[in-house]
Amino acid sequence: MSQFTGYGVEVELKDGKKIAGTVAKANSKSLTLSGVNFSDGGTSQVFKVKATRLKDLKVVSTPKQPAKTSPKPAAIPASNSQIDWQDDDAAAIKQQDDFDFQENLRIFNKEDVFAKLKEQDQVEQNSRLVSHNIRDKKLDIDELVIPDAKQDNWDSLEEDSTHTEYLPITKSINITHLLQTAGDADAKNDQVLSQLQRALKRPGSLSGSKSAGFVAASTGVPVPCATPVQLLEIERVCSDSFGFTSKLALEHWAIHMSLFVKQKLGGRVRLHAQNSNPQPLVVILAGDNRCGTRGLALARLLCQSSLVRVVVLFTSSPEDQEVNEQWQLFQKSGGKTVESLQSLKSSLEKLNSPVEIVVDAMQGFDSNLQDTCSDASDEARVEDIIKWCNSQQAVWSLDIPSGLDAASALPNFGVHVNAKMVICLCWPLTGTYNLRTQLAENGLEVHLVDMGVPQAVYCMRSSLRKFQTADLFVTEGMVQLQ
Repeated sequence: MSQFTGYGVEVELKDGKKIAGTVAKANSKSLTLSGVNFSDGGTSQVFKVKATRLKDLKVVSTPKQPAKTSPKPAAIPASNSQIDWQDDDAAAIKQQDDFDFQENLRIFNKEDVFAKLKEQDQVEQNSRLVSHNIRDKKLDIDELVIPDAKQDNWDSLEEDSTHTEYLPITKSINITHLLQTAGDADAKNDQVLSQLQRALKRPGSLSGSKSAGFVAASTGVPVPCATPVQLLEIERVCSDSFGFTSKLALEHWAIHMSLFVKQKLGGRVRLHAQNSNPQPLVVILAGDNRCGTRGLALARLLCQSSLVRVVVLFTSSPEDQEVNEQWQLFQKSGGKTVESLQSLKSSLEKLNSPVEIVVDAMQGFDSNLQDTCSDASDEARVEDIIKWCNSQQAVWSLDIPSGLDAASALPNFGVHVNAKMVICLCWPLTGTYNLRTQLAENGLEVHLVDMGVPQAVYCMRSSLRKFQTADLFVTEGMVQLQ
């Protein structure tokens, strides 16, 4: 912007002060004036104004053109050897003979010069610069990597791309444009400033979330805990805003969960048609609620290959529509259902397969056992089932052990399930974290199962934004928590 040097300008600042002077230097970020006169009577030889402080600029004078003078003829020396290079004159140099680069290059013997340099070189090889640049070790994976590479202006591109015929909006006022448009109406300046203020606004950044109670065992990624209300809100937003219904989420969860159970039962080494031993047996205790629906979906996927035996015992007669739908699919896939705890014990005595896993799907995170009991006989039936469950070797609970509050892990029923493992849906419950903390000596295992929630769901509600920090289900559908 050197073309504006020498212009006399009058600058008005945002605080109302006016400054007059001559442009000494101008760029997109600042304006330097010389011979400055302030509106309050003060003066200064040089004054620098930041672009962010400028409100208006007017050109009051143009630079004076110097008078043209004829150059004095200089004496031409007889030869190049007579030239005094300290007091050289451009006119005298122009009168000299042209330097013959080609002829001088021809007489320059490069081979002799480099041979002489090599002969005089006494520097040791280890002392050369190229030796100092050799690294003793390989670079670490985080070296030569741009830090926070994702923290760019992608989210603010829409604001940055705002166009106006009056001012090219940038992060600072364009001094060139102010000089070129000096003297315009005040109304235009007000419009320019309002557009500039809108362009400089940045979207608010999310505040860092509090440290989570769990971390992923394989990656160390912090995993935040959720309340029952947050889990319900996630499911609602998935369905309403993304068309990802509860049935799709149920199937997604059941697929990952069934693969996990099959691996725990021995995987392909044990589960194949040529195995002469009886198939492993899994018992699922299902409630007449959404947790029971998930337990039945898991049971269906386990037994549909005929490589795992599954027996289901309901805590009460199923009346829920989704429960009955999954129950019918389970029976068509080859699963068995018993009506009472006595029938279950009688059936187990007839089988050569011992119970290897008991899945507690009686309560879940959105209900409690008291909801399933209408009278004292129902409560006695559920208590007997829980006591039998606690006598088994491997007991897995979905979301939270039945008989405990999902948010606090406090007992809310006469007895509760003593689970060896808790399988969390989508995110771990705060009650699960409390239970893990209270019974640290029991070595409670906690696993998290993917239910296919789109990552964009967590941007829809401020109460869900803390779940954006965890990137868990990348190559697997089940993650163990610590």
